Amino acid sequence: MNCKRCGTVVWEGISWAGFAKRLDKKSLTIEEEIVKILAGVKTYECHRTHISFEAVERSRIRIEGGRKSHVIILAEHTCGDMRLFDTEVPDYWSVEKSAQ
Repeated sequence: MNCKRCGTVVWEGISWAGFAKRLDKKSLTIEEEIVKILAGVKTYECHRTHISFEAVERSRIRIEGGRKSHVIILAEHTCGDMRLFDTEVPDYWSVEKSAQ
């Protein structure tokens, strides 16, 4: 769905703990995740499910535990630049990626 304030495509749903969450669609590198955390933005590990994906907040323990190749890291959405025609939705777990 698109954010009503800035128009950017965001993932919106209920986290594993039952809270409504909006996440940016861009998958983060470890460096980008550190920058987000230092800026006070929460990050989430996203795991594939049968229907969609599950987002689990990244704690210190999860961050220090290493990063598995099938885990996608997304940041909590913070409105930035206005993007009226943002429609591209990434396919994080495409068949091509999983074959590698």
